[in-house]
Amino acid sequence: MTSGKRGWHIAKEKLIQLKLDILLTEAAILFSHKGYSATSLDEIAEKLSITKTAIYHYVKNKNDLLYQCYLRSIESTEECYRKAATTGDTGLQKMIHYLQLDAESGPVAMTPLTELDSLKDIKARKDFEQRLKKCEGIFIGFIEEGINDGSITDCDPEMTMQFILGSSRWMMKWYSPDGRKDLPEIVDLFLKFILNGLVPRQ
Repeated sequence: MTSGKRGWHIAKEKLIQLKLDILLTEAAILFSHKGYSATSLDEIAEKLSITKTAIYHYVKNKNDLLYQCYLRSIESTEECYRKAATTGDTGLQKMIHYLQLDAESGPVAMTPLTELDSLKDIKARKDFEQRLKKCEGIFIGFIEEGINDGSITDCDPEMTMQFILGSSRWMMKWYSPDGRKDLPEIVDLFLKFILNGLVPRQ
């Protein structure tokens, strides 16, 4: 058991990280629902019952907050892909596992990166775009693998990726933590729709 000065420092660091996670989650939800420009730090602070000044303990400004949300989203997404790629025997199983892992990671992970142009740091923006493109390539790879192993019907891999990932990311536009279902439950329903469609099977 860690004790003394070092133990106190570790506990303090964990508390700071926990508060940052909560801040990023709330900001990600508001940015997704209202858009970056229409969301103010005052509104985020009000949601968390803190002062706007308190937010500056964790980020430099609103644009830095957007950057931190996107950074956490990309990092979590990449980790989900790494895990999904090493599990499952078929391309379909890997694709499904990725979507489930992404939902279990929470709102920050599922934040749609649709406002990259709002980031003032051009280098960071380009880095996000490249990393996002690489992630999409992995998803296309899962689809292609599924087509080859027979677990996924013959289709256009890139268009199918756009449809599935576009739909899954759009969930954050209407998802609410106070809703009747949590993200993993919503994704399960989403997967059933993708896999079974609307037309009853004969």
